[in-house]
Amino acid sequence: MSSREVGAELLVDLADNLATMLTDRLSIPQKDARGIAQEMAARIADNWGGQSVYIPMDLVARMSSRNVEIYSAFTGDNISELVRKFGLSRQAIYRIVKAERIKQSPQQARLFQDM
Repeated sequence: MSSREVGAELLVDLADNLATMLTDRLSIPQKDARGIAQEMAARIADNWGGQSVYIPMDLVARMSSRNVEIYSAFTGDNISELVRKFGLSRQAIYRIVKAERIKQSPQQARLFQDM
């Protein structure tokens, strides 16, 4: 695949994801969301077109931030809410809470060694 094809695919993917987010999170009608998303992709193409740009994954930082958010929001009785909000399984939420609890309070790590 040529770099032009990759760039075009990136802009299409950006517009698709942005439209979905606008519809899901802001309840913008799908037709309007699609128009806004395509306009945003066009602006990015206008501003960055013709340049080679490296997009870092930074997955570790994003996951770390998300995990801290989950841990902070966890109350013990809101697991279903966190599952829906973050799109994770119950087990994943509990695993994240456990790991963050250990990070936040290393002296408690001994309590969870056998879990």
